[in-house]
Amino acid sequence: SGSDEEEVIGPLPSKEPVEYNVAMEFDRRAQKMKEKLTSGDDGSKDLARETWMTELPPVLQHIGLGARTFKKRAGPESKDRSLWTETPADKERKIRDSKRSESLINMHSKKLKKKAKADAEKAKERRAFDRDQDLQVNRFDEAQKKAVLKKSQELNTRFSHSKGSMFL
Repeated sequence: SGSDEEEVIGPLPSKEPVEYNVAMEFDRRAQKMKEKLTSGDDGSKDLARETWMTELPPVLQHIGLGARTFKKRAGPESKDRSLWTETPADKERKIRDSKRSESLINMHSKKLKKKAKADAEKAKERRAFDRDQDLQVNRFDEAQKKAVLKKSQELNTRFSHSKGSMFL
């Protein structure tokens, strides 16, 4: 066969002379921009989506795709479906129109401030030292004392254990 007819993989180079010049490409782009500017058309059209893109489809009932046994009653059809199609401008308008009530944490903090202010205004009265009231530390009555003494008598040596609590 010969080496002249080798198999070529990929596109073949064109047999005609290539007339590609960078300067010609710049001229072509400049001419295109000049036409665009002189015609007064800036190319920005009023872009609007078609209605099928901006609106929800109607709710389909009984479309005949088979048995619908799990859904016994219609779902939340009364819900506001405008949430899906509202624009950010609509959301801002809704927020401005609706007055939000004060948050619970703000109401609570105001209540605490008022209470603290009322307590500060109220004069704190001093009282005399009362031993019974001021020294309310670990008081044992007689029954508790006897129970502790009885448990301590069960410990014969330092290696024995209490019978009251076998495990911990």
